[in-house]
Amino acid sequence: MVTVFVQDLPVQLKSWHDLDFIHAFGRVFRVFDHLISGNLCFGVENEQGRFFIKYAGAPTINYLGYPEEAIERLQKAAQTYQVLAHPAIPPLLGMEETPHGLLCVFPWLSGFPLGPLPQHFDAMRRLSVIDRLAMLDPVFSLLALASQRDYIAAGLADNHLLVDFQKPSLTLCSVDDFVKMPCVNARGRLPGAPWYLAPEAYHTGASLDEGVTVYAMGALAMTFFGDRDAPSPSSWCAAPRLYEVAKKALSHEKTKRFPSAQSFLDAWRQAVRNTPFS
Repeated sequence: MVTVFVQDLPVQLKSWHDLDFIHAFGRVFRVFDHLISGNLCFGVENEQGRFFIKYAGAPTINYLGYPEEAIERLQKAAQTYQVLAHPAIPPLLGMEETPHGLLCVFPWLSGFPLGPLPQHFDAMRRLSVIDRLAMLDPVFSLLALASQRDYIAAGLADNHLLVDFQKPSLTLCSVDDFVKMPCVNARGRLPGAPWYLAPEAYHTGASLDEGVTVYAMGALAMTFFGDRDAPSPSSWCAAPRLYEVAKKALSHEKTKRFPSAQSFLDAWRQAVRNTPFS
């Protein structure tokens, strides 16, 4: 392992890599060098504002693949951000090749990830039910859009769910692992936290469709209003009819879930409309 300094900030890598390209973007104020994605990420600031840069090509210390694979992965991810452009994900502002890699530029987002620190998760659960419903709706809308454009929601994890407690609002800050349909599970396990993975996401050879996304939507609802380790009506803190929608989405058999992400969204919104708030 070596340490490369970028504007006096240390960057740990498996071996030396030229990072001089980053100086063109302004002052570097944050470095994210322990990611498992293969990306090396920076927070930068210039006269236009603050930005988040994902870079692939460096030999990052926690990535098990080769830099060339990380570059290919980031290229595919950039296409996903363009296809799924939506207020619930950060917009891709630009993409640029460097002498030894590829970078993507996003706006810097304010907020705190739901994980891994429990205090952020607990703070989210202290928000009012109305605020949490308002935060979730755009993300559900995004996932319905992803299904309509033939993407499966994979890679969901608490650290990708960014909450701005001032607004409040919720942003899914990574869709890098979304999978194009039709798809067969060749990996044995899709990327993402276990709470958000449908049973078929663990089975090699399983046919994957938007039932995986429907399950993830139900899991998100349980994350915000219930007990995702042991779902039950007694642990649910929103209207009972919303629990029924979430519980159906979490059916072990995908034929018992909603037939599409859009039908989940329609049922969820109808249940919200029928909920008295006083």
